[in-house]
This record gives sequence, C-alpha cells and structure tokens, in this order.
Amino acid sequence: MTTYNLYIGCSTPVNYPNYEASMIKVAQAFDMELVYMEDVGCCGSPNLRAIDYMGWLIVNARTLAIADKTSYDIVTPCNGCFASLKDVYHHLKHDEETRLEINKILKKEDLEFKGTAKPRHFAEALYHDIGIDEIKKRITKPLDGVGIAIHYGCHLLRPEDVTEFKPEFLQELVEATGASVVDYPLWKQCCGATVLPVDEDIAIRLARDKVKSMKEAGAVFATVVCPACGNQLDLQQLGLKESYGEVYNLPVLVYPQILGLALGMDEEEVGLGMNRVPADTILDHLRN
Repeated sequence: MTTYNLYIGCSTPVNYPNYEASMIKVAQAFDMELVYMEDVGCCGSPNLRAIDYMGWLIVNARTLAIADKTSYDIVTPCNGCFASLKDVYHHLKHDEETRLEINKILKKEDLEFKGTAKPRHFAEALYHDIGIDEIKKRITKPLDGVGIAIHYGCHLLRPEDVTEFKPEFLQELVEATGASVVDYPLWKQCCGATVLPVDEDIAIRLARDKVKSMKEAGAVFATVVCPACGNQLDLQQLGLKESYGEVYNLPVLVYPQILGLALGMDEEEVGLGMNRVPADTILDHLRN
C-alpha cells in the first residue's frame, strides 16, 4: 500500500462531493492510502496569486512543508490546487534566494520547505503509480467504446515544464475503461470557470462553446479532473437554454466516476445521482 497526503482543496467537497467520494473509492480499490492533510490553508488559486504573490508563495510553501514532515507525496483532485502547489514547488526548488526567504517565515511554525514531498494530481498518481496495465486488469465492467470528450483544464497542462502532465496520460486512462476518446477542436480552450466572478456572460459563452464543440464532434459524455471545470461545464448547461435557447444534455463526469463504474462499483458509490446533467445513461454502456 502506498500512502499519500491528500490535499482536498476547497472546491471539491463543496461543489463536487461525488468527486471526492468516487476518488476515495477508486483509491481504496488500488490500495492507495489517502491521508487527509490537516491544518492547511486554501491554495489561493487563481485570485491570491494576482493580488498578493508573496502571500500565495507562503501559503503553498507551508502546505508543502507540512507534507515534507511526513515524507509522503501530496495528491490533489483539483487542477487549481495542483497548479499552485506545483508552481510554488518548482519555484522554490530553482530559486534559492526565495526559498531561504520563505523558510525564514515558515521557521516561526517549526516548518521548512525541503522539496522531498512532491505535489501531484490524483490522475497522474493513477497513471504512474498504478499504471495502465494494472488498471486494465482490474476492469470488470468495461465501457462499450462510447465516445467521451476530455476537458483537461488550463492548470493541468500549463506550463508544461512545471506541471509535467501530458494529455496522453488522461487519454490512456479514459481508454483503459473501454471508452473511446473523442477529439474536438476546442480541447485547449478554457471552460470559463475562473472568468465567472468577473464576467458571467463571457464565462457562460466559454462553457457553451466548449460543450457545443464536444457535442458536434460526437461525444456522448464528457470527463474532467477538476471540480471547478466540472461545475462550470455541468452546471452552466442548465442555463444555456435561457441564454442561447440551446439544450445539449451532455453529461459531465469526473474521471474517478467513470473508472469506478468500470471497476464494478455501483452508481451510488460514485455519486452518479449528484451530477446536474443526468449521467445515469452511462450505465447503459457498461458491459458485463
């Protein structure tokens, strides 16, 4: 059994508790022990970074330093948390002057950033630590090749030299369940989640363009690995009829929900009933 520090973040338990539940179930299926981190703050993504850069560095360095005390890597289900932790980790590993300055502040709490515990996305831990071959061996109810479009999210892939997450990781994880990955033109476009507090009209338009691109490419379902992105693409569909007179009915599932079903879990275990756009039609695509 491999142990990880679980940095759950703010958005997942509040907006997508089914993401949290399905992730925990999937982790248990593969003997991944996720230990909830205590006494940690919000990562501040993306607003704190823009307002108080040093404060953003400190709060994330503190989380990394707490993890360093355990020697276990950090995993998170949130792209924003992943990007903040990964960015600060990368910065402090490559900038000695800033690292020394931050550690002087952390010393007041008997903490020190050492960089021994690496920040990782839960999907990346599945890909590298469990592996595609092992995942395929454990599938008992593979999907029937149904088309699923992937929304990666801005913070998962950019900047590539910092996140070290490649699109192929998630593509192979989806295909391991028996599904087919649907390519669509706007796969790199933002979902609009971070724009929502600033300009709701633009945020809704971005979500609409994204869902429309997926649907027109032939996707039957969409998948995400970020609570903010999932909330945006799932919830905003309910308002598109009013804003644009359009109905897409494209169910958006977080990846652990799809994997959990393919592993033989039932719909309650993966929280399928909590999706805003009804997603129970995916059950029709599971093969016994």
